[in-house]
Amino acid sequence: MAKRGRKKQKKVSVDVAVVSMIIISILLAVLIYMKSGFIGEHLSPALGGIMGIIKYILPIGIFAIAIYISTHKERQYLSTKLLQYTIFLACIAIMLSVFQISAGNINISKDITKIMEQAYYLGERDIGGGIIRNSTCSTAN
Repeated sequence: MAKRGRKKQKKVSVDVAVVSMIIISILLAVLIYMKSGFIGEHLSPALGGIMGIIKYILPIGIFAIAIYISTHKERQYLSTKLLQYTIFLACIAIMLSVFQISAGNINISKDITKIMEQAYYLGERDIGGGIIRNSTCSTAN
């Protein structure tokens, strides 16, 4: 009897994770795409400054992972799917960083704080990446 209780408890926790991921993705989509309310007006530019254009991909990816996990029977792969999604976003961020540097929007010969200020400014206005992608490239230089 103890084994049945453990199996049900594990299934419930995965179901709760899937439902919470769906709710988070819908809330993020409303706040980012529509910039509705006080939170949306401040969250969207802040996420843009941090992540840049990737902020628009974030809710879609979280929703897709939640649907994938809910439809497949092998539900223990939640952490691996989230890790794969994080690596995918990092690859996009690196490509955006290389593009912004090659386009001349960000001068990498300046001090790291000036580079981060430029990156945040561009990301906030949905022109470029943001701080995350430039911090990964700045540490590589």
